[in-house]
Amino acid sequence: MDVYQSKRTKLTRPKTRKTDLRICTFNCRSVATDNRLAELLEETNRIKYDIIGLSETKRSAEVHMTNRDGTGVILGKRNDSSVSGGVGFIINKSLMPKIKEIKIVNHRIGYLTLQVNKNQYTIIQGYAPTADYEEEDHSNFYENLEDVYKSCKSRYKMVIGDFNARIGERKGNEVFIGPHSMENRNDSGERLATFCEVNRVFHMNSQFIKPTHRRWTYISPDKQHRHELDHILANGKYITDVSVVPSFTNGSDHRMLRANVHINAKQAKFEQVKRRKPPRRVLDPTAALLATENLDSCEDQDIDKEYDTLVHALKKAQDAAVTIPTNHSRNRLKDSTRLLLSKRRFTDRSDPNFKTLSKECRQAVKRDHENFAKDRLLNAANQRKSLRKVARDINEYQSYIPCLLSGETGEKLTSREKMEIEVRRFYSNLFATKQSKATTIIPQQTKALPPFLPEEIQHSLNSFQNANKFSRYLQEGKVPTKWKSSKTTLIFKKGDKENLENYRPICLLPILYKVFTKCILNRIRKSLEEAQPVEQAGFRRSFSTIDHIHSVQRLLEVGREYQIPITMVFIDFKKAFDTIEPTALWESLKTQGIDSGYIKLLKECYNDCSTTITPFYNPVNIPITRGVRQGDPISPNLFSACLESAFRRMSWPHIKEDKDDYDNSPGIRINGRNLTHLRFADDIILISKTPQIAEKMLQELVNSCETVGLEINASKTKVLRNKFASSHQIHIRKNNTMSAIEDVEEYVYLGRLLNTKNDLEPEIHRRRRSAWAALNNIKNTTDALTCPKIRAQLFDSIVLPALTYGSETWTFTKALSERVRITHAALERKLVGITLTEQREKNLHREDIRKISQVKDHLVFITKRKLSWAGHVMRRNDNRWTTLLQEWIPRNEKRPVGRPPMRWADSLKKEISVRQGTQLIEPWSTIAKDRKKWIAVIRAHTN
Repeated sequence: MDVYQSKRTKLTRPKTRKTDLRICTFNCRSVATDNRLAELLEETNRIKYDIIGLSETKRSAEVHMTNRDGTGVILGKRNDSSVSGGVGFIINKSLMPKIKEIKIVNHRIGYLTLQVNKNQYTIIQGYAPTADYEEEDHSNFYENLEDVYKSCKSRYKMVIGDFNARIGERKGNEVFIGPHSMENRNDSGERLATFCEVNRVFHMNSQFIKPTHRRWTYISPDKQHRHELDHILANGKYITDVSVVPSFTNGSDHRMLRANVHINAKQAKFEQVKRRKPPRRVLDPTAALLATENLDSCEDQDIDKEYDTLVHALKKAQDAAVTIPTNHSRNRLKDSTRLLLSKRRFTDRSDPNFKTLSKECRQAVKRDHENFAKDRLLNAANQRKSLRKVARDINEYQSYIPCLLSGETGEKLTSREKMEIEVRRFYSNLFATKQSKATTIIPQQTKALPPFLPEEIQHSLNSFQNANKFSRYLQEGKVPTKWKSSKTTLIFKKGDKENLENYRPICLLPILYKVFTKCILNRIRKSLEEAQPVEQAGFRRSFSTIDHIHSVQRLLEVGREYQIPITMVFIDFKKAFDTIEPTALWESLKTQGIDSGYIKLLKECYNDCSTTITPFYNPVNIPITRGVRQGDPISPNLFSACLESAFRRMSWPHIKEDKDDYDNSPGIRINGRNLTHLRFADDIILISKTPQIAEKMLQELVNSCETVGLEINASKTKVLRNKFASSHQIHIRKNNTMSAIEDVEEYVYLGRLLNTKNDLEPEIHRRRRSAWAALNNIKNTTDALTCPKIRAQLFDSIVLPALTYGSETWTFTKALSERVRITHAALERKLVGITLTEQREKNLHREDIRKISQVKDHLVFITKRKLSWAGHVMRRNDNRWTTLLQEWIPRNEKRPVGRPPMRWADSLKKEISVRQGTQLIEPWSTIAKDRKKWIAVIRAHTN
């Protein structure tokens, strides 16, 4: 026994080379759906890998995203003319911070570059044409591959993928082809060997001795033929082994090929541990209340030290009040599905049952993922929680910016380092003031600002009891330094993802700062709102989008009936909230009567600010010298105040030549007042009879807004005019350049589609599509709900509002009412799972289905909303345009002969106005001014 042990000790030598990087390639035969991708990722959890190159992704669109566990997923799209092709990568989360560049060149070639220990590596994934393609296709592939290979300047380069090539034995004077192979070379193998020799790239498969069963990567459909079609090439002999991974499969007829690379990744392991996220926790309200009551409120002369002590005490209280949620598991696959996957893993590919087993695995994975989402949504529905929040929480992937267009050269940037430089350049320029530093003279305080009361703090944050800290900041006019720094996340809006103009920067600010500014806003809100005109409806109490939708709809309605020319210019600003100049902001607050103490305090909050944007893993620090921070509770009101100061500089009344020449004056005369514009935050409409006057109004607005830092986006600003208006083209001059403003036939304003004919039918089509989309989003949940009442509440709170948005302003004809009824009936049948054919076969009436669904009647819902809105409009006495426009009758205009189109108020006149024969006794508008009478009318029409 001792002799045996001594011999074994002698034969065993220490391992001198270890594997630190594992590069794999795999023809996955489609990850076109998220279920197929989830099945593939489930397999990756049980093998060792760092990067997996994929062939034949077959995705319809390119995606760049991160899985919940941190795994990077980059999938290129398939060939535009077929359903084949597509390359991509799966990247281990430990290497995600090391990625420098990712680019999908076309549906056959993609590459990624990473930096490890000061060395740069590029992995190129290829998918070569099969043998039945034309020679030209093969030549194009290798030419493109060679161009990509030569353009990469990394020290270490690897070319991997499915080349559909049998390389065969080394021939003649070939240097870069190894001596080991399993079959003869074919034409594709000759092309691959030529590529290796010309570009001095080692064919690594052939460098290692392997038995046949550890070498083949593809099996034919009849299971009779096996070939080595997947290959790994490298520009040096730093690969210690290349072999297949037989147990890895997703039902593909290919096997994974893996190369072991000797790279020291010790530092990467330390960084991986450092980035490890803590488990998800939830707050116990009772424990949190007890913890905050015993907060240590020690005081310090230094505000920053005192604030740090407060934050430390709050975090300590938080740690004592949080618990691990009971349903924190994110494992989506059941044990039975895992056993099925394991069974397939150890089933030989030549087994006749392998194909059937693979199909069962795909179906089981899909079913488990659907059930996981359904159970979470069902639980949220039963607990009356937000389905949107739950859907966001169960989302498996998070997208990130795939590439960017350089704002200076127009070049497409795929290098992450260059993209971070572009982010820094773009946002540094965006947040940098364009005005020279000027001091705003703020009047001296006549008396000290009153301290915050605990009730004020509780109004903003009920769980926070101590107001002394905030009162100190208020009295000394200073805030903690940490409040001046923030983190910014980029939210994609719409358009081209490669353009930073299409991202909204949202500042993530300290909670205590947001509570503090909320308290200030509560004190100065009344002064700010009193300074706003009735034209501004954004971020104001008792105002809504319906105010302006009704005003514009009524304006177009009267213009159509009396043939009044109307020209409307819809203004779009470039990054409105981010470009407000601070000097203009403080000056506007001063002129609008805000106490100088609050102005100084807000100025202190916005001085010397900076933010951090992390597009990938490296933070990009950017100074902020202008703009209001989106995410700050007070920022919308500050923006509105600054915009109001710009409008106060206008001289629109001086544009008219004659006092009584209303046709040449700005706006449209409404019962003695000129309606020149409407505002909802930064959404502005300029209104005029003639485009010539609208052009002058627009130009003056451009000049006035420039003084506060706002710039109009000429490409997104649109003109909508009815058929009675002049066709004169509207232009604006900016920086000595004339730009034409585009005319449109329809425009979506505040979620409502407006058109020149004031036709409601296109908007009804949009509402119907929105309702179907809303139902499809919750269909899995509603199908699983056993309680009809909860299901009906879910439908009425999500689908019905999508169908009836803006219905307060609808002019409902019988035809349009019937279309909405048909749509609602179809949605209702879909909800309860009854088809139209089944309804007819079972002779079910609408009332029968209503008893099953228990949803609200849509016509009653619409009628109630319209009547309630009509009552509000007629009872107002604050000179809003909704009331003035509803009462407007153009005295100087003559209506043409013939029956006018149906008006918004016609249904109210017909059904509610009191008549005796043909004589009008009491019009609906008079009844609506009496709240008690109007409530009785609403009840009579909705019961």
